[in-house]
Amino acid sequence: MKILIYGLHFKPDLVGIGKYTGELADWLHQHGHEIRVITAPHFYPDWEITKKQWGYKKEKENYKVWRCPIYVPAKPRSLTRLLHLLSFAVSSVPVLLRNFTWKPDYIISIEPPFFTSPMALCYAWFTKSQALLHIQDLEIDAAYSLNILKKGILYKYILKIEKYILNKFDTISTISLGMKNELIKKGIDENKIYILPNWADIDKIHPKIDNDYLKKRLGLSKTDKIILYAGNMGEKQNLISVINVAKKMNNGNNTISFILVGEGAVKKRLENEVLKRNIINVTFLPLQPEADLGALLTLADIHLITQDQNISDYVLPSKLTNILSVGGVAIVSANHDTQLSNLIEKYDIGYLVKPNSEEELLEAITELISNETELARIGKNARKYAEQYLSQDQILTEFASKFLNK
Repeated sequence: MKILIYGLHFKPDLVGIGKYTGELADWLHQHGHEIRVITAPHFYPDWEITKKQWGYKKEKENYKVWRCPIYVPAKPRSLTRLLHLLSFAVSSVPVLLRNFTWKPDYIISIEPPFFTSPMALCYAWFTKSQALLHIQDLEIDAAYSLNILKKGILYKYILKIEKYILNKFDTISTISLGMKNELIKKGIDENKIYILPNWADIDKIHPKIDNDYLKKRLGLSKTDKIILYAGNMGEKQNLISVINVAKKMNNGNNTISFILVGEGAVKKRLENEVLKRNIINVTFLPLQPEADLGALLTLADIHLITQDQNISDYVLPSKLTNILSVGGVAIVSANHDTQLSNLIEKYDIGYLVKPNSEEELLEAITELISNETELARIGKNARKYAEQYLSQDQILTEFASKFLNK
């Protein structure tokens, strides 16, 4: 099958949507499909591009990849973020036109950004392709919930336009049951919605990875207790709560360290906060090389998955899959009766706290950090869940057999 993948984020992103889109393209290529990709330069989660990346670029390794120029704001805010997303929708049009004569069997549009969805539908109509929309993040809902966008006179019209566009796709996939339910509430035909969860390479990412070399590189001793956050540092992660909890635990006990790994729009603000308040038990690190991912994850005694309380089921943290794959123990902030909280409770694969509750977060860390029996029990459940439900090959084989072999 000829498949065009169309989305803002792509490899070499090490986290988030780009990571999974890149792995999807690689897997499809390895299984005999002819792949082309229209995407943007690598900018996430650093939110910057170099001069060498500017302009239209064509790459060809195993398949063709077009990079389209985009506007990347130094400080993403509501208006600049919208301009950023819109810039890709506009700059990608010439590349879509260039690929009209290729006439793929399928175009897979990745959301966010939602702005590209009309372009994908037009392309599918002209080329008589099947149009698939894969939703990693319900960006419109999340933007309004976090007040990145303000509800006003245009809100109900935006929702009507969204509903109209979504229903025009032949198939919509999304990463969780909770997000599927949100789509149904919008009036999307339930029969066209498929759950395509994020996955893990359970053979490569596992609990027995040797991490001694990474401990030495980072200057950690074998007795250090590590509280790890690894991923994007944005508004919806509410990492200021982690900083505040670390400050409360900054009582001369140097054996407990908070390590925050990644990049993002609020990282500099968090670093300044730590310096200003002299919080000595917090260390910031850049994203680590992909080859070190498994070692990094197995370093942690406790992983943190924090979310703002207004997020609800609009997003499902992509970092969770690899944490489960290494048998990691995650403290997860999630509202009651959301997809995320129900998942954690049903399979007993983490420790739930209320979003934005620093008291519960502090209590959970204190309770778990020295409880080896509880850590081992939850970690065993986490790995078992990953083996049963998160295999990349199993997930993508089922997806391809259902939609891409007709």
